[in-house]
Amino acid sequence: MVEADRLAVDEFGIDLLQMMEHAGSALAELTHRLFPTGRIAVAAGGGNNGGGGLCAARHLSNRGRAVTVVITTDRPGAAAAHHLRTLEAMGVALTAEPGPTEIVVDAMVGYGLAGPLRGRVAEVAGWIGRRHVISLDFPSGHGFAGAVAADATLTLALPKEGLRHLRPLWLADLGLPAALWERMGLAVAPVFAAGRIVRIDGDAIPVPRDSG
Repeated sequence: MVEADRLAVDEFGIDLLQMMEHAGSALAELTHRLFPTGRIAVAAGGGNNGGGGLCAARHLSNRGRAVTVVITTDRPGAAAAHHLRTLEAMGVALTAEPGPTEIVVDAMVGYGLAGPLRGRVAEVAGWIGRRHVISLDFPSGHGFAGAVAADATLTLALPKEGLRHLRPLWLADLGLPAALWERMGLAVAPVFAAGRIVRIDGDAIPVPRDSG
């Protein structure tokens, strides 16, 4: 996915904020579909995963949902900071400590995770507890002790082998063209023919084929 992101930006003119908008709007749509009532806390990191969560917070607020945002860093990256400025202008509450909530959108850590959760992220993961949780791309800390236990996961663009056992697992379209996957040596069927969010569980996951 690092290479896919690079190609999208450098070769196909699809910038990071475009992809983040696709991710965030799909995350909001699925969250609203799965958990149509209740207060929502978006736990967001400062990276691209967090930016997708912050974008989702905007869409959920626009749907009339009660949303607060817990940011897990005081040094957000440029994309996350962009979405934070929008949320502040909208009056969406940004809190250091999450208040009462029934639903948590977990957008703290993306696919760059290299070890167990630490610091503020680990603290928030512990707070999430038994609330209803939907995670973006994969549950924060997945594969390590102290990971978030998600009720649903929305991954992006293509399925990831390491998520095969997660259920329910959903896949969202980032708008990346078939030509991009071909450039990476992958022959990918039109995964999103049925819509921009599809459910993919277990053996139903369409694994990309090497075009060579």
